[in-house]
Amino acid sequence: MLNIKGNTSGVKSLALVASWVVAAVFQGSLSARLPQSAALPQSPTVSVALSPAEFDLYNHASTLIDWTPREIHDCRFLHKLRLASSQEQLSKILARVGQTGDLLLADFPQISCEENVHTETELPQDRCEEEVFSLHSSACVATTAATRPDLLGFPPQDRKFRYIVVPRTKGGLPGFEEYRTDLNGSPLGISSLTRVYMITSNFVSTGLYLTTAHQPESDFRYFGLDATRKRECHVVGFAQTPERVHTVGLITVQGKTAALLVQGLAWIDSETFQLLRVTTWLLAPRGDIGLKSSISTVDFFPVQPSGSEKVLWLPRDVEVEGVFRDIWFRNTHRYSNFKLFRVESTIKPGP
Repeated sequence: MLNIKGNTSGVKSLALVASWVVAAVFQGSLSARLPQSAALPQSPTVSVALSPAEFDLYNHASTLIDWTPREIHDCRFLHKLRLASSQEQLSKILARVGQTGDLLLADFPQISCEENVHTETELPQDRCEEEVFSLHSSACVATTAATRPDLLGFPPQDRKFRYIVVPRTKGGLPGFEEYRTDLNGSPLGISSLTRVYMITSNFVSTGLYLTTAHQPESDFRYFGLDATRKRECHVVGFAQTPERVHTVGLITVQGKTAALLVQGLAWIDSETFQLLRVTTWLLAPRGDIGLKSSISTVDFFPVQPSGSEKVLWLPRDVEVEGVFRDIWFRNTHRYSNFKLFRVESTIKPGP
């Protein structure tokens, strides 16, 4: 594990579209209880500097790199893990998964697909947030609203979008721009997201953490072997480091933009070294902007988009669970009908 210290208050990070971003859109029945906040623009591309306060927060964060055996045992994602006895295999695994990711990025086409988003939202009944929610980032332990009778429920929301992914190289690093439109191809603004309480995005980019170009941004730890979808997988943990990070998520709340660094676990096929699943959560809670926690699980599947001869590994199933201020939310994303995004499918101008 690398551990670099120093004065980096001026460190620049490119907002290359991280694995997930949260945008709060408060409408309808929630408006009487919740403050009005601005949503995050999709696929931010500006350079952003970690503020001194953000750098200090993330630099002192507790990460999975230093988990004890007890914390590993308590992690809800690692109950069937066969624990590694050493870190000897880590460098080989990182090299192989990096190469696999690099091959996937080579000549990556522009694609579009259909996206179905199911949103559940809950509010606590006259209780402080700390009493109701216990999404503990260091141990991945969660008590969700589904098990709490003292939470006020709101009707689930189902929305359909068109999702577009465009490969982009920024600052010399590979990346993606990911957009949402309506089913007719018109771009979405805040007014288009009526009744969507929380919207999360940018999941294709989750795989970037393990590519060769982006690996230097994180510390890594080999946890051992586990199985997912009947495949034996190496489980590798990673934590972004504020001294070296370039790929960050952004959230904008009431005009204030904050950088979101993450840590997480990757399930890597032990034979093909293909990335099958990535689970990420905040490197540190952002109580200053109200984002207490967020955990995303992205499952990658082989997809051959219509009109393409190339098989791509893309998100098909995604679940995001978190707490923003006193709101618990869960978004379930399903992606289908992948196709090449051609010139004739250009995004239509808004009204």
